[in-house]
Amino acid sequence: MKRKLSKYSVVLLSVLAIAFLSSFGHEIYHSIEMNEEHALLIGFFVIAVVFILSFFVFYLSHLAKLPSFVFAIFLGLAAKPLLAPIRENGEILGAIVGLGATLILFGGGLEIPFSNFKKLIWKILSVSFIGLFVTAFLYSWAVWILAAILGFKISIMVSVLLGALLASTDPAAIIPVLKRLRFFNRSVKDIIISESAVTDVVGTLLTVVFISIALSGSKLSDINQWYVSVFSYESGLILAKQLLFGVAMGYAGYLALELLLKCKHFFKQEFEADSAFFIAVPIVIFTGALFLGGSGYLAAFVAGLIFHLTEHLTDTERFFNNLVDGFMKPTIFILLGALVDLPSLIHYAPIGIAIALVFMLVIRPIAVFLSLGIFRFQGKDRLSMQDILFISFIRETGAIPAVLLLTVVSLGLSGMDGLVEIGMWTILLTLIIEPLLTPWVARKLKVAEIMEDKRKPAVNSNPAIMLVTRGESFIERLPFVTKWATLHEVRNITVMLCLEDNYTKDLEREIRGKAEKAFSEMKGKNRKNGLTEIEFQFISRKGSLHENIDNIAKTNHKISTIFVGNKMLDYRLQEIKQLQIPFYFMD
Repeated sequence: MKRKLSKYSVVLLSVLAIAFLSSFGHEIYHSIEMNEEHALLIGFFVIAVVFILSFFVFYLSHLAKLPSFVFAIFLGLAAKPLLAPIRENGEILGAIVGLGATLILFGGGLEIPFSNFKKLIWKILSVSFIGLFVTAFLYSWAVWILAAILGFKISIMVSVLLGALLASTDPAAIIPVLKRLRFFNRSVKDIIISESAVTDVVGTLLTVVFISIALSGSKLSDINQWYVSVFSYESGLILAKQLLFGVAMGYAGYLALELLLKCKHFFKQEFEADSAFFIAVPIVIFTGALFLGGSGYLAAFVAGLIFHLTEHLTDTERFFNNLVDGFMKPTIFILLGALVDLPSLIHYAPIGIAIALVFMLVIRPIAVFLSLGIFRFQGKDRLSMQDILFISFIRETGAIPAVLLLTVVSLGLSGMDGLVEIGMWTILLTLIIEPLLTPWVARKLKVAEIMEDKRKPAVNSNPAIMLVTRGESFIERLPFVTKWATLHEVRNITVMLCLEDNYTKDLEREIRGKAEKAFSEMKGKNRKNGLTEIEFQFISRKGSLHENIDNIAKTNHKISTIFVGNKMLDYRLQEIKQLQIPFYFMD
């Protein structure tokens, strides 16, 4: 208990210290006589502040074991005076938000295994289009009704925009929670992850349509008219252009990334400059799509999704993930926090908390059952009632809703009272409540079990290399690893099997037998060729592959190198970049 209290004390003191230091921000800015030179200095200083805050976000979230987005919002609130040059400049704010959203959605496309996406496409599209539209519609009406009951003056436009921009879920918030669960029906996990990425795009498209209607000066008198207008000729034309040119530019981006791969093959290695081209592609296609009247965000997402079909640029993608997860996502939430006035946040707490609870407990289940209910009766791939109930519980909002909130604010529309505050309460509560309860709900509904293995792994204490696998692929890779070990004078090879979602005792026993047979053959070949004897070890773990690798890397310092297949990158996000041991990736 003392340790936990000390951790939260550190978090609280850090936030208070940042708030105290930033309280001098406005005084410092106003004391400087503004000219071009001073404006440039202030600009550099504010950029440095955002970098430093992103650094604190990472370490505080790991210390208190809460989503990093939550700490980013609180640090943004604390550092509000220091961030005034960005917060008070709509053009700069819009540019940062647009860049962040583009890279985040591009990364969202890269995260989805395309084979899983194709297999479950109708379920994914149903919950991403029908489910999202129902979610947005019901949320808008809930805000409007609760505002009237609780005595808050919320405009119809604010109600409609909140519904559209908060309707999507966030893969960055969901994947870390799901990776520790072994689902009895694997498609449940794939639907949730894929839907969370696709709804980001669909929610953005719906928000763009509503923003276009708002900027056109249309006087729509109720919420129903706003949503019916989505099916009008004018809105249909906007959506058609958004989709057509967004997909076209996304495919162009994919071709550009394929060109980068050809360069890698020609020179037989990756270079530092590859990262520059890799990051430039989503930005260029974003601007190209916008120029043609399409969705730049859709273009970025499609490019990432299709590119996942091919091999990876390992070092380049690792740098990209570090940039997005370590800087762009925290920046979005830091700026969102900086836009909120704390007294206003407290003032809107009754409606903000109420609508967030209705959102999670009523609106999301209705939307999921309407969009996925039909798939309860679809043959061998059908979803059980428990599966649908679990999907109904997953409601984390995240980066893209925050981006859309900032985008609307940067437009300077009038009558937006309550927009940021209510949106902030919804984002905060979905990120705090649901990740903590998800494992418990999964066990209660009997849709998944927590992947954990409390046994201490008995890894050879002598210097060794490790070959990790999720199945039988290690048998084909073992000769290469054995040759590598012989050349580098390593005498011990450990094969670690993590079956994850596919774990059964029978399958584990079967693969263990094949491993022992392969070890015997490799020993025989080495003896025949007069090579040094190598000792082989086979261990099987019940947890996730990434978690077990990290645990062994921390506890067994005799492991010099870990050999993995490229498919280990399927759900890489923060998992790969946090692993603390050298890797050798194999085809």
